[in-house]
Amino acid sequence: MQTSLEKISNAEQRLTISVPNETIEAEYQKQIQEVAKKANLQGFRPGKAPLQLIKQRFGDEVRRDVMTTVMRKALTDAIKEHELQPINYPRIEPKPGKSSEVLEFFAYIEVYPTIGEVSFTLQEIEKLTVSVLDPDIDEVILQLKKQHTEWKEVTRPAELKDKLVIDYYAIFEGKSDLENKVEKFTLELGSSVMIPGFEEALIGAVAGDEKVLSLHFPTDFQLSDKAGKPVQFVVHVHQVFESDTPEMDTDFLKQLGIETGGFDALKTQIRSSLEQERDRIVKERLKEQIFSHLLANNQVDLPSSLVEREARAIHDEVYRYEHDHSQHSENELDNFKEIAKKRVSLSLLLAEFVKKHAIKADPVLVEKRIHEIAALYQDPTEVITWLSSDKQRAGIESQVMEDQVIDKLMENLNVIQKEMSYAELKGTKK
Repeated sequence: MQTSLEKISNAEQRLTISVPNETIEAEYQKQIQEVAKKANLQGFRPGKAPLQLIKQRFGDEVRRDVMTTVMRKALTDAIKEHELQPINYPRIEPKPGKSSEVLEFFAYIEVYPTIGEVSFTLQEIEKLTVSVLDPDIDEVILQLKKQHTEWKEVTRPAELKDKLVIDYYAIFEGKSDLENKVEKFTLELGSSVMIPGFEEALIGAVAGDEKVLSLHFPTDFQLSDKAGKPVQFVVHVHQVFESDTPEMDTDFLKQLGIETGGFDALKTQIRSSLEQERDRIVKERLKEQIFSHLLANNQVDLPSSLVEREARAIHDEVYRYEHDHSQHSENELDNFKEIAKKRVSLSLLLAEFVKKHAIKADPVLVEKRIHEIAALYQDPTEVITWLSSDKQRAGIESQVMEDQVIDKLMENLNVIQKEMSYAELKGTKK
């Protein structure tokens, strides 16, 4: 057997493999003899049929099997010979032109690209400074109370903060838009989800009322052809509900998992949770700046199989419960190819950086991360045990190592501090 290796790109190489016909014929004779020993043809005792008859009956099938066997062995031997590490099974193509003496074929092999020096020339980076304040904690408490609020149907006129179940449709420029009529819509008065004046006009309504609201679209309305123009809404009120919001008493605190320490313990837990979320987002913003710079300044030849594998993973993450994950059409994956390319590029760049700087996950930081995560649950001990298992711990180690890479890259950067409220960080500032 003869082989040669040609570099197609930094991520793909091509093997040319030549197998002498003698090798193929020897394997054929070996396999046809094995078939002859077991063949059971009518008129002959098992294994006693003439070899010529065996060849006539089974020859083509055996030769196809031989070709597969010979090519697979030749490919395996060639990969070992050239010390290649394929990412996936090679793509096989016959070599153009036929030879009567040898079997020749190409094997296109995707390999991990050689990255070389990772370029990182960023000079400064913006880091957010965010304090968790009492109003941020109060907002969480308010949301907790809302989540546990019970709604009771009433017959009185609707008041601010009541919920209404309504049908409505618009009349715009004299035309009733019945095709887009909204039915059984739940609206909390004062939530400001509708255009100005809509919710206010329903204060005082009772179940069974039908009202015509004469309003104007806001001047900054997203549909420019309607912005600032008059509109009417025909609204039918089905039901009115008032809220029964829980008091922050011992029973409610126990419902939230606070057994001891009272209201102060709840606030302490909320503050800790918000601070962890703040730290996570601040870290993500730093990563975004660093990763964007890495991608912009380092061009990587990407193995197509890695990109497709990542696109499949992203697709399955997005459509977790809505798709057969064993099958993916090209059209389904196209929407995820660009982000997949970025993820694969970044993964390869970070792996090279880790290798060059001999970065290993700090066990102390790994334990710290495990305990931070576990602290968010009612039974931290059980969560710590689960996160400490080999599979889960590997994921934690990967996160910690990524953080260590960020710290290493930031060592010589000029860090510009930018103050921001927690609400601004979360995008919830009113």
